Parts: sequence; structure tokens; C-alpha cells
Amino acid sequence: MSGLSIADKTFLEAVLSMNGGYVLDFTEGSFANLLADVNIDIYDNEKYSGFGSSKANRLRALWKSGSDAEVSAALSALADYVEAKKSVGGLLEDITEEQIAKIRRIARELGRTSPTRAVGAPVAITTEATVTNNRISIEIHEDIYSHIGQYLAIGDYFHAIDESYKIVREKLRELTGKEKASDVFSNSAQSDAHYQALFGKSKAANAAQADFFRGVGYLHLGVQHLRNEKAHTLATSMEPNLAVHYIALASLAYDLITRYVGDESIKELEELVHAKRRSYRTASAFYRDFENGRWIESFEIPSIFTSASVRKALKDKWLREADFTLNWDHSNVVLMRLELVADELTQADVDELLDRPTHDSYGHDQLAGMKQFLEYVGQKDLEKLSTKARAWLAE
Repeated sequence: MSGLSIADKTFLEAVLSMNGGYVLDFTEGSFANLLADVNIDIYDNEKYSGFGSSKANRLRALWKSGSDAEVSAALSALADYVEAKKSVGGLLEDITEEQIAKIRRIARELGRTSPTRAVGAPVAITTEATVTNNRISIEIHEDIYSHIGQYLAIGDYFHAIDESYKIVREKLRELTGKEKASDVFSNSAQSDAHYQALFGKSKAANAAQADFFRGVGYLHLGVQHLRNEKAHTLATSMEPNLAVHYIALASLAYDLITRYVGDESIKELEELVHAKRRSYRTASAFYRDFENGRWIESFEIPSIFTSASVRKALKDKWLREADFTLNWDHSNVVLMRLELVADELTQADVDELLDRPTHDSYGHDQLAGMKQFLEYVGQKDLEKLSTKARAWLAE
């Protein structure tokens, strides 16, 4: 799956004249030949199906199913084509030099991204940090901070540390069934019995990865023993700078075992959402439940997706895949997924959704459920609705 953003797709849809199923002035043959030159079989029904057979839909399928390298190569070829046509006085004079440059910039950015995640590999989730001279600003993992913030607010650093270590221990138990690091990794940090649950793979791929996994084990063993020390010590005042180091250690340990969500787990959740949509016998029954997000009350979300960092990763994935040009039911499912991660949505995310194409290759509008979705987001946090979104609701 490529990393094309919603904004990039919207720009490309307009510049490449993809309304009505076309791509520029290509015939099916000339379009296939152009992409064959960069080793892409755009009419491969197994790889680029699901959107339809038109040239525009095949290109959309490439954006969704192709790798960053493939999409980068295709966009570069399209930019070369437009530039060549303009240089000999052909058609496409409506496309400006600035637009061609932007297509090339999008292609370069995709080409510079790290290798595409292999099928079956886990989705990575990370927290953020900045460095200024000898001061480090670290984003404590949200799952930890949301619990210990109450202690930090009153300067109770002892209990903030103790509780942060408890959260790490509880996460180990949730993922592996064992809460002691020594039981999970062994005292020498060499046991791989729980690697699949922790790292998304049952064995290290090479010596370097084996060292990394073992290092994570030692980190958790350190948390276990430091926590034992706190558990057998009377609560005392602690110097804030030292306390933050202890908490950062817990955050790192937690982050390194929660930054992966396997494709199978994501697929399971997505299938549950599809099944929920199909469970409604009529559209009116669905919209009664979809209004105000009532459907979520009877929807059981797997525990792994309760983590804020996981929800952020899912938000990014589902925003990239959002497509309102297929049919009404698919648009419903897209918006149901995003309601599950509504807390992570930003005002910019909502605006980008409103900019997405909504008409299929025959010119039919396939968007359905946006009004209820915007109302639900607004109920959660009105600040997430921009002037544009509020105007859309008022229409």
C-alpha cells in the first residue's frame, strides 16, 4: 500500500482529469504501455481490481495496492508524458509547469520513504521526541501519561513512577499472559516464546534483530527489578528530574512492546466493522443506529485496539484508504471505521475527507453517511469541525 496522502490524491485526481473514468488523453492501450515501461501491469486483475476497469479506477487501485516505489515510478512516468506532450505542442496545455513539478515532488517523496511494509508485517507505532542542547522533550506514551498525570500534577513522583511500572507489567500480562519480565523473556532475556505477541514475529530475522529483541527483554527486566525496589520502599519525595528519567524508562519499555499491530489483527477488526454494517436489514435501520455513534455501544472492540497509539496508527491507515467513489455501503464502512478513532481525528483530517472525490466513473455520487459522521465528530469535540465542515453540515 502506498503512502499517498488524501491531499495528494485529490490533487492528482484533478490534474490528471480522472473524472468520468479517464486519465489525461490515454487510451487503454497507451496507458498500459506507459506503465509497462516501469514494470507495472496496470490491467492485472488480481492485483489492481476492486475499483472498476476504467483507466482512472485502475490508477486508483495502483495507489491503494501498489508499493511506494511503484506509485513513484508511475507518477514520474506520467509527469514525463505530460512534459513531452507540452514540448511538442500537443494537448494538455491546461496543466501548468508548477503542477508538473508538484507531481514530480510527490513522486520523489514516495521514492525516499523507507521500504514498503511487507505483507503480514506489523504496523509500526511510535511516540515523539525533540532535542535542544542537553534538554530532551519526550512524549510519554499516552497510555501511561493518561494514568499517571494525576500524580505528576501534585508532585507525587514516587507514585507516578510506581504506577507507570505497573502499567508496563499489566501490558506484558495482557499480551503474553505473564506479568513478570523474567517469565516472559527469561532471566537472561533470551526466551523467544512470546516474540509473536510482542514483536509480530516468532523469531528474529537476523543477529541484529536478535540483539534488539534481547535488549528489550533486558529493559523489561530492569523495569521489573526497579519496580520491586519501589514496592518494598516507603513512599518518599523524589527529585523531579530523576523521576522523569524513571518514567521515560517505563514509557520506552511500554512503547517497544506495543508499537506493532499485525495485519491479521487489523483485518479482524475491519471484518467486524463490515459484519456490523451488513447486520442492518435496511438503510433506515442502519442510519438510526449510526446517528450519534449509537452503533459503537453494541460493538465489541478487541482489547489491543484500546491503546491510543494503536488508534492513531489505525486513523492514519483508514484515512489513507478512505474512498467514497465505490458505493454507499462502502462509504458507510469507511465512516464507521473513522468513528472508532474519532478521538484521534484532527480538524485537518476532517477537511481532507470533505475534499475527497465522491463520484464513480459514471458520475454517480457514492457518498453516504457524512452528515451523521460530522455530527458525531462535533459532539465529541466541536473544535474538530472547521468552518468548511460546519458549512457542509448547514447545506
